Amino acid sequence: MWTYDPEAEGTYVYLHGPIPPGGAVRTVTADDAMVNFDLDKDGKVIGIEILAAWPGEHGLEHEQGPSEGEHSGENEDSG
Repeated sequence: MWTYDPEAEGTYVYLHGPIPPGGAVRTVTADDAMVNFDLDKDGKVIGIEILAAWPGEHGLEHEQGPSEGEHSGENEDSG
C-alpha cells in the first residue's frame, strides 16, 4: 500500500500494511533527506518515505484525486 501527497511532494510506502501509532520507533535518512526508512522496535523496515514530486507534477496543474489529492494504491506483488 502507498500514498502520495502532492502538496508535500511525498510518497509513503507501507511494507506491511498500516503502521500503528508508535509502530515506527526510529527513522533512518538516506539520499540527502530524499528517502527515509521507518523501522520497528526490532530494526526492520516497515515504511519508506520518498520526498520527490510525482512524475509529471512539475509545471502542470494536477487533478484532485478521489481523496482530495492523495493518490493511493496497492502493489499486487506485495503479498
